[in-house]
Amino acid sequence: MYIYEKKGRYVIDFQDVGAARAKMPDISLEERKGNFDEVETGFPEDVAVAEAKRCLSCRRCLGCALCWAECKPEAINFEMPDQDFDLDFDKVILTSGMQRKVVPIAGNFGNQHMNVVTDLQVERMLADTGPSDGLIIRPQDGEVPKKIGFVQAFGAADDKVRDATLILGVNEAILAQKKMDGVEISFISPDMDAFTAAVSDAGKVSGVNFINGTVVEAAEVGDSKDIEVKYDAGGEKTETFDLVVLLTQPQLPPNVEAAAKQLGVEVSYASFLEKPGETVDTDKPGVVLAQNM
Repeated sequence: MYIYEKKGRYVIDFQDVGAARAKMPDISLEERKGNFDEVETGFPEDVAVAEAKRCLSCRRCLGCALCWAECKPEAINFEMPDQDFDLDFDKVILTSGMQRKVVPIAGNFGNQHMNVVTDLQVERMLADTGPSDGLIIRPQDGEVPKKIGFVQAFGAADDKVRDATLILGVNEAILAQKKMDGVEISFISPDMDAFTAAVSDAGKVSGVNFINGTVVEAAEVGDSKDIEVKYDAGGEKTETFDLVVLLTQPQLPPNVEAAAKQLGVEVSYASFLEKPGETVDTDKPGVVLAQNM
C-alpha cells in the first residue's frame, strides 16, 4: 500500500480493495411481474469473496484517516476522548416497538407455500401504493382470490394481544370487501368467541364468517394450489381457500425487553395496551409505559 493525497489530506491506499463495488445481480422486469420472487438474486461465491475483501472493517483501525477524508459533514474527531455521562431525568418513557411472530400451520405452511401469506403482506397489498394496486392477489398465479381464510395458528393469547391481532385482520377484511366484489372471507381462531364478545362491533361485520376453532393442519389441493385447512371447532372440519392469511402475533422486540430489564420493570406486549394513547405507571417510580393507540 502507499499514501496519496486526496482533498488535501494524505490517505493510505489499500491495493487489495477493489476500486468499484460489485453490482448486485437481479431478475429482469419481465420476470418480476405477477409474483413475489426475490428481485436480488445474491452474489455468486467468487464475487462474494472478492467483495468481502474490499471491506476495510476486517482490519483494526490503522489511523489511515480514510473515513475522515470521506466524511463530508466532518463528524469524525480522532482526538475526542471517551466520556461517561450521568444524566438525571424526572421520567423515563418506555415505548413498545413491535415485531410480529409468524407461527406456521402444521406442515410448515407459512414459509414454503405461495398461497399462504401473512396479515402484514396483505396490509401491503391493500395499500393503493402497494405491489398489486390495492388488491389482494395470490402470489402463486397473480389471480384475485374469491375465498380467503384468515387463520390464527398460534394458541390462545392475552386478551389485549388477541384483540390487537384480530382487529388488524378484521380491518383488512373490511377493506378487502370494499375493493374486491363478492370475496368470501372467514376467520378461524381459538379465541373467536371471546373476541366477538369483547369487541361487539366485530360481530356486526357483514359477509365475514367468524369461526371459533383451532387450526390443526393444512394441505395444498391439486394443480390449483388452493389451501385446504383442517380445524377443530367442536369436531374436526375442513375448508378450502384460494388464499390463507396467517394472523401474526405481536411481540416486544428483544431490544425493548432488554431496556425494560435494565430499568428494572417486567413488561410484555400486553403491558402497552392498557390505556391507548396514554402513559401508564410501572412499579418502578419514574418509569412509565407509552401506550399504543
